Amino acid sequence: MEVLKEGLLKVDPGLFLWTVITFLVLALILWKAAWRPIVDALDARAEKVRGDIETAEKNRLESERLFNQHKEMMDKAKEEAAHIIAEGKSDAEGLKNSIVEKANSEAKDLVERAKKEISLAKDKAVTELKAEVVYLSTEIAAKLIAKNLNPNDQKAFIEDALAKIRTVQ
Repeated sequence: MEVLKEGLLKVDPGLFLWTVITFLVLALILWKAAWRPIVDALDARAEKVRGDIETAEKNRLESERLFNQHKEMMDKAKEEAAHIIAEGKSDAEGLKNSIVEKANSEAKDLVERAKKEISLAKDKAVTELKAEVVYLSTEIAAKLIAKNLNPNDQKAFIEDALAKIRTVQ
């Protein structure tokens, strides 16, 4: 209660002196024992953070470099794939044209061969038909001549035929 009578703001010089000495001793002990380790730990932490930031920056730069390299490789692969596809299409087109040309050539050859065979068969048929017509005509003529010609007509007919043969030779 004495404190209430004298007030809370009364300063006692002895107590003040001991409080300051205690504070300074405690500050010195903290300075020696705790301040240096705390500062060192904070410095170490700051250095670690700085190193982590530098490492992160290096990793970011490396990642960007690898990304760009990968992108270039992908672009190159796409170009190469497009080139291979174009080359394949060109080869396929050439092969198709070659096959079509060969087929057309073979078809023309078959048509020509068929025309020749048809022509030969036609010529053979015409020749056979002519031979048959000649044979039949000769038979008919022989029968008609045998029935209609008298001996004087036969003699004149033979002399006329011999005369034609002599003129041809």
